[in-house]
Amino acid sequence: MGVFLIALLAVGVLLLTAVPGYLLMKKKMLSESCIPGFSKVLLFVCQPCLAIYSFTGIPFSTEMLINIGIFALLMILIHAVMLGGAYLVLKKKAVMPIYRILTIGTTFGNCAFFGIPIIEALLPAEAAGLIVYTTVYAVVMNVLGWTVGSAIIAQDIKYMSLKKTFVNPAMIGVGVALLIYITGIDFPAELDSMISSAARMATPLSMIVMGMRLATMDIKSMFTDIRIYLTVAVKQLLMPLIAFGTVMLLLVTTSVDVSLLRVFFITCSCPAASIVLNFAEIVGEGQKNAANLVLISTLLSIVPLPVMMLLLPLIA
Repeated sequence: MGVFLIALLAVGVLLLTAVPGYLLMKKKMLSESCIPGFSKVLLFVCQPCLAIYSFTGIPFSTEMLINIGIFALLMILIHAVMLGGAYLVLKKKAVMPIYRILTIGTTFGNCAFFGIPIIEALLPAEAAGLIVYTTVYAVVMNVLGWTVGSAIIAQDIKYMSLKKTFVNPAMIGVGVALLIYITGIDFPAELDSMISSAARMATPLSMIVMGMRLATMDIKSMFTDIRIYLTVAVKQLLMPLIAFGTVMLLLVTTSVDVSLLRVFFITCSCPAASIVLNFAEIVGEGQKNAANLVLISTLLSIVPLPVMMLLLPLIA
C-alpha cells in the first residue's frame, strides 16, 4: 500500500496547487483574460526549459540513446493502438465535434507537467535519469498531435502540418536539449539555475492555469456528461492496463531496462493532456468539450492513478 499512498499524496498535492488559481479568479483578483498570458509563459518559457532540464546531468551514452529509441517506439505503438481503436469506435459519430475531441482524449496524456512529479515521488532514487523519457513522450505526442490529431479534430488532412510539428516551442526546446546532450556542453551555473527554476515552474503554473479555467466553467453542466467519464475511464484505466500488459510481456521476452518500462507505465497512467484543448482551440472545434475533458480527467486522477500504481511493484 506504500506505492498507493505515495501516489495518492503526490496527486493530491498537485491538485491542491490548482486552488490558488481557482480562488484568485473567484475573488476577481484575476480575470479570464489573464489565462492566455499565463498559458503563453507556460508554453514559450517553462516547456522549452523543462525539455532542456530533463536532459541535465545525464551523461551521453549509446545505451541511453537506444533506450530513448525503445521508449519512443513503445509510445508510438500504444498511441497508434489507442487512437486507432477510438477512431474506429467513434468515427460514425465524428460529425459531432465532441466525438473527435474524445477520440484524441483517450490517448494524449499529461506526461510532463503531471508525469514528472509522479515519477519523482514514486522513483526518487532514479528520477533524475528517468524524466528524460517524459520529453520523449512529449515529442511523440507533438508529432502525432500536429498530424493525426489535428486531422481527426478538423476532419480535414490540410490541418496536418509538418512545419507546426517541428517548429513550436516544445520541439525547439527538445532540439536544444538533444544538442546539449550529444555535445556535452555545460551551462554556466547561473544559466543552469535559471533553466532549472523555469522548468520547475511548469507544473505549479500549469495547475494554477487549470484552477483559473475551472473557475470560469459551469460546474453543474461540466460534471453531467457521461461521455467525458467514459473517455476518462479509457484514458486512465484501459490505456495503463494495456501498457502494463505490454510491459509484462517485454519483461518475459526481452531484456529491456526495467526503469524504462516503469516510466512507460507511469506516463501512460497520467490524465488527459492540455494539448487536447490546444488543438481544439487551434482548429476551432469542440473547445468547451475539450476543456471539460482535461479538467475532469485531471480532477478525477486522484482515484485511478494511485490505483494503477498498485501494479508498479510488479514491474521488476
